[in-house]
Formats: sequence, structure tokens, C-alpha cells
Amino acid sequence: MVLNSVQAEASSMENENETGENPVEETFQQELNEKVEQISPGRDDIPEGIPADEPYMGQEFESEAAAHAFYNSYATRVGFIIRVSKLSRSRRDGSAIGRALVCNKEGFRMPDKREKIVRQRAETRVGCRAMILVRKVSSGKWVVTKFVKEHTHPLAPGKGRRDCIYDQYPNEHNKIRELTQQLAIEKKRAATYKRHLELIFEQIEEHNESLSKKIQHIVDRVREIESKEQQSRV
Repeated sequence: MVLNSVQAEASSMENENETGENPVEETFQQELNEKVEQISPGRDDIPEGIPADEPYMGQEFESEAAAHAFYNSYATRVGFIIRVSKLSRSRRDGSAIGRALVCNKEGFRMPDKREKIVRQRAETRVGCRAMILVRKVSSGKWVVTKFVKEHTHPLAPGKGRRDCIYDQYPNEHNKIRELTQQLAIEKKRAATYKRHLELIFEQIEEHNESLSKKIQHIVDRVREIESKEQQSRV
């Protein structure tokens, strides 16, 4: 009964984000902390039948970051990717008091108006409800108040984050590889064109120099003839 009560009360506060003094909220938070502490088995008292690397109700962490690291490690072992979701803040001082960490396939992708114009993206959200909810209690520790283990999609145990992402976006990965190869080819082609242009400019410069010499030779020859004609008249 206590566990169900805590889950219901924690769920009701997932979207808490107002600020300001509120005696009712402080009393509610104190009662919630007491109930969480009642069900919390402590760090060294893991319930029977639960693996040491799997989250469980009442599990304690020293900080939100520690809870995130634990669930991320668990997700890597099981074969999914986590996403940071809802944050609950205290109405009293605005500090963080709750955080939901969900599977990255949680929810559904909203329709994109541009899909009629651009290529449709691969579907990656399938409404998975796997998640944990951790809340900060009066002791300063963060306690798991909700844990949904089951996923609504196949998992990839033993695969790293990059492999999981490639599994979710196989077409995009292949497209990136193809574009990378095409880019390398185009770079080589551009380098060839550049060299050809440089050769053409070199030939033009050589032709200009040769033409300048010829013109100068003609000018010098004309001056020489004019000088001889003036001397013969004298």
C-alpha cells in the first residue's frame, strides 16, 4: 500500500515547475520523503531475486548524475538507449527534486509537415514505456520511486550506443557512407580541375611573355629604321 501510494504521489508531481512559498507543498514533500524512506532498502540491502546491476524500487543514489550513470550502464548492457525526460522542481526554491529517464523509443514522433517535400525519416519512437523515476528526499539522496522494465521493441544486448543508433538508422548510415565516398570522389575531381586550370594559366602567361617580346622587338626595329632614315637625310 505504501509503495502504491508513493508511486501515485510521485507521478502527480512529475510536471512540477512552479516557484514560491507553499506550506501545503512542503508538508506534502515531507510526507512523500518519509514514505520513500520507508520503502528504501538502502544501498547494501538489494531485494532478493534482483540483479545487482538492475534498478529497483527504493534504490538510492548519491546524486541525480549517479542515477543517470547507473541507468545508462544498465541500458547499455540490456541493449537500449536512454533519454533524459521530465524534470520536477521544488515550488519552494526551484531546485531539482525529480527526474525521469526513459527509453529513447518512448512516445511517438509528431508528424512533420515537411515530409511531403523532403525524404521521410525512419521511425524511431514506438511508444515504449520503459523508464525510471528518481526523486530527491530529505537526506539529500535520490531514490527510485518508479521503474518500468518491459520494452515494446526488440533489444540489442551487448551492443554499444553507436551500434544501437546504426541499427535504428540503417538507411541513414548507408546514405552517410555513400555521400562520404561521393565527397571524396568530388574532391579528387576538383583537384584535377584545379591543376588543369593552373596549367592553362601557365600557358597563357608564357604566351603573353612571348607576345610581349615580339611586340618589343617590332617596336625596337621600327625605331631603328626611323633613326637610320633621319641620319640619311642629314
